[in-house]
Order: sequence, then structure tokens, then C-alpha cells
Amino acid sequence: MFRIFYAEKDATLYESAEFYNTGLDEILEIGKRLGTDGSTLYKSRAIIKFDLNEIISACDKYSISVNNCKFMLQLFTTDAKKLPADYSIDAKILAQPWVNGTGFLSSTTATTNGASWATPYHSWSYGAQSGNSWISSSQQINIPHTSLYISGSGKGGSWYWQSGSSIFNSGFFNQTFFYQPGLQEAEDFSYRPTDINMDVSDAVRLWISGSGNHEVSNHGFLLKFSDVDESNTTTTGYVRFFSRETHTIYVPRLLMLFDNSEYSSSLNEIDTESFVIHTNTKPSYKDTEITKLRIYARDRYPQKSPTNLFPIITNKRLPENTYYTIKDAATDETIIPYDDIYNKVSCDNVSNYIYIDMNGFMPERYYRLEFKLIDGFTEHYIDDQIYFKVVR
Repeated sequence: MFRIFYAEKDATLYESAEFYNTGLDEILEIGKRLGTDGSTLYKSRAIIKFDLNEIISACDKYSISVNNCKFMLQLFTTDAKKLPADYSIDAKILAQPWVNGTGFLSSTTATTNGASWATPYHSWSYGAQSGNSWISSSQQINIPHTSLYISGSGKGGSWYWQSGSSIFNSGFFNQTFFYQPGLQEAEDFSYRPTDINMDVSDAVRLWISGSGNHEVSNHGFLLKFSDVDESNTTTTGYVRFFSRETHTIYVPRLLMLFDNSEYSSSLNEIDTESFVIHTNTKPSYKDTEITKLRIYARDRYPQKSPTNLFPIITNKRLPENTYYTIKDAATDETIIPYDDIYNKVSCDNVSNYIYIDMNGFMPERYYRLEFKLIDGFTEHYIDDQIYFKVVR
């Protein structure tokens, strides 16, 4: 099953416009651009935050542990220029609170009421140190009771990093060594589409569960070229993504996947070479609904009855390895991708079925449901024009 969450806030930090807030821009940018002198490379990084309370609430609703969920960060490209054939994008965990602001890069004068390359526009305090700028590694700020420190150059954001993989336990005067996952997620690109579809499960678990049983605040992600690509003077180019301010359907989102499927073999299995399906899909659903959608499978040519007047129609089950995907009907954009762990079709003694949480679907749009059946080494796809609309 799945649940979609949309970004709470986002902005781009431009080194070339270090005091400009871009909190209301419709795009996010990651990469490096040449300056007006034709030789200086200026970095651009995106920051984005999701509401952790929504995620915790969803886990509670479905009685699912965050450790059994998969979280995918998804951003959709508007355009890209002069990118190398191979590059990587890192998602680091932001270490400081920041303000979204109401600025635009295109403004003739800088709007300074939110995060920019120069400042998060939010004060901070760690122990004896405090300030209102991005934290630098030279300040050696440690997150209390953890092995996490704050890294950065004093501009362009700051993020957590781990030093020595240890916690000092003053009660027992020893150190417990461990590796803290989730501090940096990454996605490699090589001759492929530039949309981001990054597994950030460890990062979300870190925010919810903490590090070494100590809280790690959720300030969001900082998206940037990898350290290698940023420091390499021969690597240039940039990619721009739709932001939460876009007037399209391509809003940045966090996709939560989890397996709540059940499979009973009480029904006879369908002959995958000759069958049809129908569903109890309604024409429309409220955007707050959670529906149980049944998939009825039967033989394409039912067995005749003794009188030959009415065929014997018996529900059967699709193979256990049956999965589903949901696409936007107008754009054919995949909203929920096939996944052989989390998007399984369930079965009970009545029929196959799936649960669909309409929360997170863009309202006033039509969607299409498709299925994939795996039978041995063969794959069958069912595209029977199963449509539904999500309404407010």
C-alpha cells in the first residue's frame, strides 16, 4: 500500500545571488552555473521539508512501524542544461531550522525574509554557541549525546555528519560505536531521465527514531551535486525541478510504501492464458477516502450449466505475484509505480482486492489502474481502462 505526502516548504539557495530568498519560486535548481565573467562557477542547492507529523499519523492509522516502510523522495524535472553524462545528486539532512520566505530569484531587489545562500533566516543555539547564519564545520558543533556534528562552510546550508561513529556514555565511561544510516542519501544519473526518485527511508527513520535513542530534529533535506561533482571544475550544468509552488501536478512529494497485503489460496487460480477481470471501482472518490477495491477474475469462456441456458460463473484468484500501478489518465505519469514488495494485490475467499488511500491524489483529476501478473518467467499486463476520478 502507499501514502503520498507533499512538501511543506522548499526553496533554492543560489551562490550567485546569496542574499536572495526564493521561497515562492515555481522551480528548484541543483547544479553549477557560469557567472557573468565566463569563468567562475556558482553552485545552486535546493532545500525541502516534509511534515513529519503527517508521516507519524499515517503510520499510527495503519498500525505500521516506520521500520517496515519505504520512503521515496520524488522531484520532477522542468528542464536541464549542460549536464555531464554521469553525475550524482546527494540528499543531506539539513541541520538547522529555516524560513521559507516569499522571495523570487527574478526580483529586481533581493527579498530577504527567508532562507538564502547567506542565511537560514532563523536563529539557532547549541550549547554555548548561537547565531543566525548557516553553521560552519569549523565551529565543531555536536548534537548532544550523539556522534553527530554539523558540517558546512557557513553558507549554502548545513547538514549532519558523523564523527568517529561513537557516543560517549558518561555513566559508564566508555564509547558505543555504531554506524548511523540516513545522513546522506544519493542517486546516480547516467544517460537517464533527470527526475529524482531517491530512497530516503533511513533519513525518515532517523527523524522519527533518533540517533542512539536521542532526537534528531527534522529540518528537511538539502539537495546538491555530490561533493565530488561540486568540487570538480570540469563538471558544470544544472537541472531544475518543479517546486511546491508549481501550478502543475508535478509537486515534490514523499511516497510512503508498506506491505499490508494478505493472500488466501481458497479460490481456484485463474488460467493466465484465458481470463477476464472486472472491478467494483466507483466513478469518483473523495480525496479523503480510503477504499477497498475488489478485482474479480473469471474464465474468459465460462463452463456451461447442465441446461446450457446459463453459464457457471465462478470467481477465481489472480496469481500471488500480482501487482498494481496507478497513473494519471491525462498525462500517463506514473503516480504509484509497480513494486514487487509493497504494491501486491491481496486475496481473500471472495476475490482479489487492494486498498487505495486517496489522500495525496490531486483532486479533480482522473486516474487509471493497471495490473501486472507474474506467472513463472512470464509477465502479463492488464490495462482494461479502469478509471476513477478523485474529487474534493
